[in-house]
Amino acid sequence: MNQHAIDPKTLKPRSLKLKMALWYTFILLMICIVFMSVILSIYRSAERKTAISTLEKIVDDTALNSSRTDALINGNSDYSDFIANDVQLMIYDTNGDHVAGFQYPELDSLPLTSDTVPARTELGGNSYYYINRLVKDSTNAYYIRGIIATENDLSEMIKSHREILATIPVLLVMALIGGYFLTRSFLKPVRNMRRTADEIRRSSDLSRRIRTNGRGDELDELAKVINSMFDKLENDFEAQKQFTSNVSHELRTPVSVILAQCEYGFDKADDPEELLQIIASIQEQGYKMSGLINTMLMFTRIEQGTEKYPKSENNLTKTVHSLCEDMRIIDGKNITITEDLDDITANVNQEMFSLMTGNLIQNAVKYGKENGHVSVSLKSSGDYAVLKVTDDGIGIPEEDLPHIWERFYRSDKSRSTKGTGLGLALVKEIAEYHGGFAEAESTEGKGSCFTVKIRI
Repeated sequence: MNQHAIDPKTLKPRSLKLKMALWYTFILLMICIVFMSVILSIYRSAERKTAISTLEKIVDDTALNSSRTDALINGNSDYSDFIANDVQLMIYDTNGDHVAGFQYPELDSLPLTSDTVPARTELGGNSYYYINRLVKDSTNAYYIRGIIATENDLSEMIKSHREILATIPVLLVMALIGGYFLTRSFLKPVRNMRRTADEIRRSSDLSRRIRTNGRGDELDELAKVINSMFDKLENDFEAQKQFTSNVSHELRTPVSVILAQCEYGFDKADDPEELLQIIASIQEQGYKMSGLINTMLMFTRIEQGTEKYPKSENNLTKTVHSLCEDMRIIDGKNITITEDLDDITANVNQEMFSLMTGNLIQNAVKYGKENGHVSVSLKSSGDYAVLKVTDDGIGIPEEDLPHIWERFYRSDKSRSTKGTGLGLALVKEIAEYHGGFAEAESTEGKGSCFTVKIRI
């Protein structure tokens, strides 16, 4: 076995610039072939027209010149008199017998008629045009036949234009070299993109960006798109780190409480009443952890676009009314909940819609004032169902309002109230999952209004 044999798998694939240069050369070659074919065709047609025009003129002039015709017929001329401008003349009598001039046995059988236009024939592999003219004197009649050759073989035409055709290979080589360097110049931004992307991959520095040329061309747009992708990756990565940190922080407290209660329980093993309180505390923290985990799982499934939450036709009005009734039962602030609901049916996931609406109503009651008022409305507006939940509670500070949809975000005023800071973030995700959006208006100390629109 040849130890120096080349393994095809180790061969570097042809670069894009070489492929583009080859394609550029191939296209140029096709253009040259088409161009030369057209030029040769035009030249060939012009040659034929010139030959036919010359043939007609020489034969007509000879037929009209009676003295010259008599000299040719009577043998008072040499062969040089029977050729003019490549037109060869021959004379036949009315019986078709050759009398004078050039003689081609292959042409003797052609009919002798006084033609109005030249006819074409093949002779010895070449193309000829001929024409007959009848001339008469006082006693006899004769036919003067003129014949002229035209270039029929393409190879003959190529030979006659070899100087022009010889330049094609030179032009192609120049085009290949020029196309290679031109393509190399065009693809320089692509090389820069690849180098920068590879450096980002190696360093894991997502803050770096590809330099744009500012010309607004396709490569500049590509660089901007890639930079936008890096922006999203950086934001997502930072959000993931923040999310992980927040989850760890939220889970640390219930886990610590559970461990502490378990250790305390060992010391109170002989006190049933204390054990029951410990178990109740552990259960409470377990429910808190379970709720947090389920909420995070819902975020993940929504973002991944899984089919865990299929949509179906559901009556939104009944769902909203039922949630309002439930909140009236558990409300401990004597808050009045009023409803203004249209009868609306929409293609939604029932579980997600209930969770979203319940979060909004529960927040309105949680942050509402004693003996306050909460208004819940559901209206149809074009292609959307519009859910509004309004309260007259503590409100949201203006500086906190842009951040309330962020995960784990809690304003200073809400930190004294139990919660994880995931409720409104989940409302936003569910609204967008249903092709809608969520927005909020609030005045500190006067209350808030949350609006959710979902496609019907």
